[in-house]
Amino acid sequence: MPALTVWCYGTPLGATAGSVRLRRLEQARALEVIDAITVSWAPGAHRPRVTRLWPPPEVTAREPSVLVALLRSAIGDSQSGDPLPPDFADRLAATGLDPALLEAVTERLVPRTSALLVLSGAADLSVVVPAVRQRIVSGEVTLLRADLPTDGPALLRTAVGLEPSGPTD
Repeated sequence: MPALTVWCYGTPLGATAGSVRLRRLEQARALEVIDAITVSWAPGAHRPRVTRLWPPPEVTAREPSVLVALLRSAIGDSQSGDPLPPDFADRLAATGLDPALLEAVTERLVPRTSALLVLSGAADLSVVVPAVRQRIVSGEVTLLRADLPTDGPALLRTAVGLEPSGPTD
C-alpha cells in the first residue's frame, strides 16, 4: 500500500542520517521508494534547504518531485499564516492525504530541525521503523504517516499540478 511517511527530527542533521538508512532499506528491498527528500533547517538560515534523494539524479532531471511541489505549497501557505486554499485541500483529500498532516509537518519544520519525506509503495514497517529510529535519542524523531490508496501517488501528482487533471463533466 502506498504511503507518505515523514520523519521529523529535532536536529538539522537528523534527516541526513535518516536518508543513509533509507538507502540501505531500499537496497534491502524493505520498501519501494517512489520519491524522497530531506528538508534541513540550519541555525541562522532564513529557510530550510530541500534535497531530493530519490529517484537517482539521472531520472530527477526529467521528472519533477511530487514531494517538493507538495512541500512548497504547504510551506508557502503556512508562512503566510493562511490555511491551505480550499481547492488545494479538496484535491489533497482525493489522494487520501489529510491536510492536517501537512500542517503538522510545517509546524515541526523550524530552525534547527530537519525532516525526511518519503513517498513509498510497499513497505515492511516492522523493518523500516526501527532502522530509521536507529541511534536517535528518544524524543528527537517523530513519525507522521498517511496511507494512500493504490493510485494515491498518481493522484498526488495531479493534486500538486505535476499532471493534468482528468476530464471534468
